[in-house]
Amino acid sequence: MAIIEYAEKASQRLEGPGQQAKVLVAIPAFNEGPTIGSVVLKARQHADQVVVVDDGSADDTAWIAEEAGAIVIRHAKNRGYGAALRSCFRYAKDSGFDTLVVLDGDGQHDPSAIPRVVDPIRNGEADVCIGSRFLTKHAPNGVPRYRRFGIGVLTKLTNLGTKNGIRLRDAQSGFRAYSRRAIEIIDPRETDMGASAEIIWDADSKGLQIVEVAINTAYYESGSTKGPVRHALSVVGSMLVYIETKHALLTFGIPGLILLGVGLGLGLYVVDSYYATGALAVGLAMVTLLLVFLGTLLMFTGLILHAVINAHRRMR
Repeated sequence: MAIIEYAEKASQRLEGPGQQAKVLVAIPAFNEGPTIGSVVLKARQHADQVVVVDDGSADDTAWIAEEAGAIVIRHAKNRGYGAALRSCFRYAKDSGFDTLVVLDGDGQHDPSAIPRVVDPIRNGEADVCIGSRFLTKHAPNGVPRYRRFGIGVLTKLTNLGTKNGIRLRDAQSGFRAYSRRAIEIIDPRETDMGASAEIIWDADSKGLQIVEVAINTAYYESGSTKGPVRHALSVVGSMLVYIETKHALLTFGIPGLILLGVGLGLGLYVVDSYYATGALAVGLAMVTLLLVFLGTLLMFTGLILHAVINAHRRMR
């Protein structure tokens, strides 16, 4: 099997049997040497082709994955989970696969569940199918309560960001299947863990059908390459950036309007107080000016960003 160096702006189509394959299993991996081989071998039983995106690993992840029978896409340096996902989608799109399955390379996802996650795609019931850890009554093996709580919060935030009222139970699951339509449409831009939410929001906004199916997972504390706090902050930060770029008026305009309204209200109070007492409340007057200035600034920022983003979309 080949090892492919993937440059950010390069697009490479592989000729040969891979183009005729129907189901591609793609595995983002970073320093997953101890587990990647068994994951690839098990995944090959349920896929026409397996590709591993080695995101700048310092260990033997790429070599083991290749020996296990996977095509390996190598990032020269660690770019982040979202960047690895983008390479997965680009490869699936360029190679003509009908279905893309993404799962983790740390052994937490059981490749034997691939047919269950793919079924809604094959049956035409969904464009995106998420393998959910929380559809059953029993929690995933060994997942600490603080992680379940954090996943729940991030899932609620993701649900709030959807336009069509989707109510997912596990928006952070990395075990997913995508239809050809989704492969053509989805192009993750977020380079870190926030790509999970970005993909759901993009799929929802573009009318793709999203469903969940129950899966079982095995949890290993050592399998995480990023601490839970950093993970959560990364996802929330990515959500904020996404909202800023997709909903500039909502993000900046509404807070600006609120600040401006409060400032004007406070200003009226300062004026009334001055006429009633003859003394100017300097402190409140300064706060009034600050609120009016910030409110106006935020409103103009929202309008300018909205205009720039729309102009960029029209140019594209």
